[in-house]
Amino acid sequence: MKVTISQKELSKAINIVQKAVTSKTPMPILNGILIEAIENRLYFTATDLELGIKTYVDCDIVEEGSIVVQSRLLGEFVRKLSSNASVTITTDEKYRMEIKCLNSDFNMSGECAIEYPTNTFENDGTRFNISSSTLKRLIKYTSFAVSQDVMKPVFTGCLFEIKNNECFFVALDGHRMAVKSEELKLDLEEEISTIIPSKALNEITKVLDEDDCEIEIILSKSHISFNIGNTTIISSLLEGKFIDYKGLIKDEFFTKIKVNTAEFRDSVERAALLAKEDRNNIVIFNIKENTIQINAVSDIGKAEEFIILKNVEGADIKIGFNPKYIVDVLRIIDSEEIEINFLGIMNPCFIKESENESFKYMVMPVRTN
Repeated sequence: MKVTISQKELSKAINIVQKAVTSKTPMPILNGILIEAIENRLYFTATDLELGIKTYVDCDIVEEGSIVVQSRLLGEFVRKLSSNASVTITTDEKYRMEIKCLNSDFNMSGECAIEYPTNTFENDGTRFNISSSTLKRLIKYTSFAVSQDVMKPVFTGCLFEIKNNECFFVALDGHRMAVKSEELKLDLEEEISTIIPSKALNEITKVLDEDDCEIEIILSKSHISFNIGNTTIISSLLEGKFIDYKGLIKDEFFTKIKVNTAEFRDSVERAALLAKEDRNNIVIFNIKENTIQINAVSDIGKAEEFIILKNVEGADIKIGFNPKYIVDVLRIIDSEEIEINFLGIMNPCFIKESENESFKYMVMPVRTN
């Protein structure tokens, strides 16, 4: 193999696929990146057999070829090269790679590409397109709420449903639940319901550019693929039955308030600084007389925040929450104003954007003394 490519394009491609490289594998070759020079394109592939990422860059190819090289070392070296420089990559029959750039000359050993498992990218099933902006919103408003408990793998991903041209993403972890919907214009004869690992969704958001584009999704019984420009991301699906999330959503309320998102977020974040110093890690919301008082107490001291509310319905209420579960959602909401529905001191509350029913966030309260 002998190719010439810009450092910027080379570094970007390596960075994209590196997210699928794992050190915890019974197959040492998966610690590396498969690099293939074919017809003026340099292809980069990485997989851990559950998540796979493949991308390509147009470049000048003098001689075609392929090699597998250690991911971490290659990535670190290329990142330290000048971003405006041209890079020449050469490999030989003994699977050694040489990288030349300006006054730098770097050599490293590789492996034969034949041993690399490329069949993990074969996927055939239902095909449809979705805009990148729509997919980004679905992921942004839900993936933060997935469970980190690997003993319950079904909840470490997002439920992905399409029914009657409406798409739903759902995530929950036992303390909270996030539900986001988006209208789609599709011609699907069947309904879709599957669970996508959050790791794959998080990597998709890193690949998406600011400019809106069409993404092709291919869904089979065991895998889901996302074709995003020059990049393909494929992931195995999570097996298991997701909870009946619609049965958890309630429209009634004991107390309802509307509050400025940024003002509320900043107040809770300040109170949370003190709350985390206490083993209980609780902030108390005390709603009365058109005011919400936000309190936190620890051995170090006491924090009090007051916000005047423009809109309050229902009875006074005093209720406690883990501040993390409140702050997390306030950081991703785009709306200037939110609506919070409280169902009682030991019942979940629901947070949504004002005048917008496409997003609902449920969070469980914490028992207080």
